[in-house]
Amino acid sequence: MLPVRLVRFALALLALLAIGPALAEDVTFSGLVTWRERMALPPDASLSVTLVSLPGQQRITGAYASLGGKAGSPIQFVLNVRSDAIAAPGQFGLVAEIRSQGHVIFRNWQPALVDVAEPAGNVIEVEFSPPPPHDPTEQVLPPVEAPNPLLGALWTLTSIGGEPILAETTVTFSIAADYRAGGNGGCNNYFTEASFDDPPLSFGPVAGTRKACAPAVMTQEARFFAALGATNGYELAGDTLKLVDAAGVPLVGLVRMP
Repeated sequence: MLPVRLVRFALALLALLAIGPALAEDVTFSGLVTWRERMALPPDASLSVTLVSLPGQQRITGAYASLGGKAGSPIQFVLNVRSDAIAAPGQFGLVAEIRSQGHVIFRNWQPALVDVAEPAGNVIEVEFSPPPPHDPTEQVLPPVEAPNPLLGALWTLTSIGGEPILAETTVTFSIAADYRAGGNGGCNNYFTEASFDDPPLSFGPVAGTRKACAPAVMTQEARFFAALGATNGYELAGDTLKLVDAAGVPLVGLVRMP
């Protein structure tokens, strides 16, 4: 444990420096800072003891001392306060904090009530890394997820299996906010349902109208529908989208429409 004399000297000296020359009689608050956990403090640990007014917890004065990582519970403290700083009637409390690397590792979240007439013998029990008291009436909102860049965008097909689509056809594709997907396959309107659960992107069975077109157009459309059924993910780069299979091989290429 860090010698008690060193902690007392540092806290008392810094308190006096903080409040200026002792032109009025001091009130000396003293006692122990304790915690229940059996643990070694970090080498850079420091202790601060602050006197606050209650109930608003307005800071009156405080003192600080480096602990050097050798102190253990309890730590004795002495805090000298000018009597004119607490002359107004009211209640007062002490808040102790042990910090490391800028973070509070021990603290008493409720100030320890002190008596100005009997300032000695105070015990401040600090807690290890507790969160601030939670208001049960406070609404905790779920985290906001980033919007899915595929939803609501309209795409046109540029290639299937690395081959450009027929110049005389326009194949469109989109996924709505409710994951309904569809467009025009070059001949027939089609629809399916997208899933982003596992894998990153897949589609259900494709259904569509039964219009007949030129054999080459119908073959291309069938290849596109088969590619949707084999989709196991996607790659998005700016306005370019690729639907890929389980091995990451591109099945179709698309570009975003204005």
